[in-house]
Amino acid sequence: MLLQQLHEGRCEVENQYTRLVQPEGNLNALSAMRQVFEVRDRFEWRGLGDIAVSGLKIRADYAAFDAEQKFALPGQQVADHRACQCGEILKGVLKPWQCKVFGTACTPEHPIGACMVSSEGACAAYYKYGRLSITKPATTAPTEVTV
Repeated sequence: MLLQQLHEGRCEVENQYTRLVQPEGNLNALSAMRQVFEVRDRFEWRGLGDIAVSGLKIRADYAAFDAEQKFALPGQQVADHRACQCGEILKGVLKPWQCKVFGTACTPEHPIGACMVSSEGACAAYYKYGRLSITKPATTAPTEVTV
């Protein structure tokens, strides 16, 4: 598609996946998932709290492969640090750089919340790939700054 754009003198964003991915998804994969998994009544999401029918669990027929059953894992709740605002970031209420501890007390080397723990987390991504200065308007492109 990029070569086609170059050939035609165009420069635009195009989604190539619509050529291969159908709106109904991969029916074989979805069928296998429905066979092995079922929707949980509730699930506790770190940073978001308890959300009804929001997660999957392994069906009874496959209990031999279920780590929760095999190892009798307790349903532990991990409370976020009081200063962490990951829940607001995950909900889109705040941007990562608006968190009180982003880039100071909370870094990838010393994460406080779920958004910084994983390299794919919103805060970790902003920290690694271009933090925004709180003095710049939110519409500007990310730039590297020292916090």
